[in-house]
Amino acid sequence: MKYLLVPLYVYSWISIFNILAKSQRKTWVLVYFLATAATLIPAPLIEFRYYTIPFFFLILHSHVDDDRSWLLMGILYVAINIFTIYMFLFRPFSWVHETGVQRFIW
Repeated sequence: MKYLLVPLYVYSWISIFNILAKSQRKTWVLVYFLATAATLIPAPLIEFRYYTIPFFFLILHSHVDDDRSWLLMGILYVAINIFTIYMFLFRPFSWVHETGVQRFIW
C-alpha cells in the first residue's frame, strides 16, 4: 500500500526535471536535485516547511509565463495558508504530560 504512490513521485520528479531543463543549465538542475534530496531524505518528518525552499527555487527558476499557472499557484498558496490558520486557531490539542493547550503549526 505504501508504494502505491511511487509512480506519481517518479512522474513528479521527471516533470520538475523537464520544466527546469528548459530554462536552466544541466549543472544547475543537478545541483538543485542534489540539494533538494539532501534536504528531504534525512528529514525525520514530512512537513511542508521542508518543501518550501526547494519549491521557491523551482518557481523562481522555471520562468513560468502563463497567467493561468500563476493564478493556480496563487489560489494554492491562499488555500494552504487558510488551512494552516484554521488548524492553528480551531484545532488545539492537549498532551497528558504537558500543561495547557497545545497548538499545531509547521
